[in-house]
Amino acid sequence: MIQLNNTIAPPEATLIKLAEYQSEIDEKPTFKLRSAEGKAKFSSRNKKGNNVFDEVKKSLTAMCSGTRRCVYCEDSVGDEVEHIFPKDLYPEKVFRWDNYVYACGNCNGPKNNKFAVFRADTGLFQTVNPAPGQPTQQPPAGAPALITPREEDPLDFCMLDLAGTFKFVIIAAANTTAWQKSDYTYNTVLRLNHEEREFLRQAREEAYGDYKARLTEYVQWRDAGTPPPRLQKMITQLQKKNHPTVWKEMQRYHRRGILRPVDVDLDSLFTQAPEALTW
Repeated sequence: MIQLNNTIAPPEATLIKLAEYQSEIDEKPTFKLRSAEGKAKFSSRNKKGNNVFDEVKKSLTAMCSGTRRCVYCEDSVGDEVEHIFPKDLYPEKVFRWDNYVYACGNCNGPKNNKFAVFRADTGLFQTVNPAPGQPTQQPPAGAPALITPREEDPLDFCMLDLAGTFKFVIIAAANTTAWQKSDYTYNTVLRLNHEEREFLRQAREEAYGDYKARLTEYVQWRDAGTPPPRLQKMITQLQKKNHPTVWKEMQRYHRRGILRPVDVDLDSLFTQAPEALTW
């Protein structure tokens, strides 16, 4: 999971129309009615050919890192408009542009209504999704306990272990709010380290080798006098790869002086091509 460019937005006309859609839900007198209305209206309008959501999807695509990758796993194509705050629980956010990201079905399905908050009244962590078979209840007020990539940098909460496991390691102190948020996001909701998603760990490891090979090729071609347009094309191709977090972590390890013990050759490549730290 990587931070998105939150300055991107659909045209003003699209935002106005989304606000009109949202007002239809907000006018319902009870939470139960708003939740049902939001779910039904979103399903009927989030379709190809609806100009509003065609524009929403264009903007979500532009927000993605490189190509249209799932914001959560960074492996699959983002093909579903995902609500960060689940629409059943937060009907007041069903048609809010700032509540959308692109996700894949493999991430969006299991995430479903999983959500938790740090309660505004007590500060305590509380899951708010209903138990199986139980009706949805209006959540208490509170800050989200899920890392929100439109507003936060996930790399502030975790580091990717490039030394061997290629799993995400929580860097916050145990039992702090940041630790709870990281554990809930990575291990409970998205399960990015779990054995059932071992293919993601393997994909991150493969991406590491691919990024290193591309950087090696870039240095060789640059030193051989390759024209700038060709070099730029190589950079653009690298930036469109899946698992951009792997690349960001390679850069961070070098900046912090901890890459050499992990991979002396890669560390040397960044030394030879410091411009790569800005890609």
